[in-house]
Amino acid sequence: MSFSRETVEDALVACGRLCCICHKFCGVRIEMHHISPQHKGGDDSPENCIPLCLDCHAEVEHYNTNHPRGRKFTPGELTKHRDKWFAMVGALNTPVPQVEELPSQVSLSVSGTNNMVAGRDLHVTTSKIVKKTVVHTDPGGKHITNTTARKIHALVQEYIDNHKVAEKDPSRAAQRIWGRLKKEFNVTAYKEIALEDSERAIQWLHAELAKSRPIIRRKDPALWKKSFYKPIYARTNELGMSKDELYAIAQSRLALKKPVSSLKDLTQNNLEKLHRIMIAEVKKRDNQESS
Repeated sequence: MSFSRETVEDALVACGRLCCICHKFCGVRIEMHHISPQHKGGDDSPENCIPLCLDCHAEVEHYNTNHPRGRKFTPGELTKHRDKWFAMVGALNTPVPQVEELPSQVSLSVSGTNNMVAGRDLHVTTSKIVKKTVVHTDPGGKHITNTTARKIHALVQEYIDNHKVAEKDPSRAAQRIWGRLKKEFNVTAYKEIALEDSERAIQWLHAELAKSRPIIRRKDPALWKKSFYKPIYARTNELGMSKDELYAIAQSRLALKKPVSSLKDLTQNNLEKLHRIMIAEVKKRDNQESS
């Protein structure tokens, strides 16, 4: 489920394409967040929608309730942020700044009859206009897409879940994997990873997941086996193979006597071997294409 086009358009107009928390101008780099999460019964109504920049959206979604550090964004707080900012933008009745070439400058100036504060950068008083210039950058399509961001988030969550199963501190695992990811790609937030590094980021996380799998082997052998299914099938799809072709490779390369009808038929050792075989096949294809 997702917000309707009308709900999204109304929200974008109401906020002026400025983030409802940090109030910076986002241009196209803005997302709609469910104030009350869908898995907790949140709906797709306008009342449950808040426009956020990519950084604030990541901060809101990445809070670990099992191991809390800092203060979580509550639905009540998010609603107040949104309502206050919608009212502020509506009161200003000022044209929305346009996206400019890097670096861009956004300036807002208004006058009024009552003292009020708009975010951090615009102050309106009875006697004078206070004008402040804020420098923002808008790379415009230079960073990973939302689809890639969701894949990265899912892989990181799988990494954290592996540590939970192994009865290791998931909060430390989260800090470690996010920190290493940002250091690997020299960014301050994962959504700042360059567009051309999209595939490498996914591959890097798959490698980190592979390193984390041994910790769950003894605690939950069934889950350990299951953790191989997704990466094996992913490489099968990447190579343009069908499941039947994959099973044929498994039978021949693993020297199995019986035909394979599912990855569930394979032992733990054979699953590991098949995973390495498929990785090698992808590398072989990539080398052939580059030569």
